[in-house]
Amino acid sequence: MKKIDWEDSRKKTAAYEYLVKVFKTTKPSVSLAMSFKRNSLEAARMRHVAIHELGGRLLSDENVTVSPVKILDSHGNVKAVITDDSVTL
Repeated sequence: MKKIDWEDSRKKTAAYEYLVKVFKTTKPSVSLAMSFKRNSLEAARMRHVAIHELGGRLLSDENVTVSPVKILDSHGNVKAVITDDSVTL
């Protein structure tokens, strides 16, 4: 998942209003562009302005690895291991 966000909600609101005014679009289309649900040329331009001029940060979880999760019984014995949405008994 990728998205562009701001630490302060007031800055986010101001940035959205600025992008709506500059690109002559609506707030929902700006929101879709910032959440990478739209991939048009205008959405890419909005993301570029948001990051380089308005202080937005690109948040991504692409490099996050999921570690295996062990399911234990009451004695501490491993009953199952969950890795990548599959359960090994």
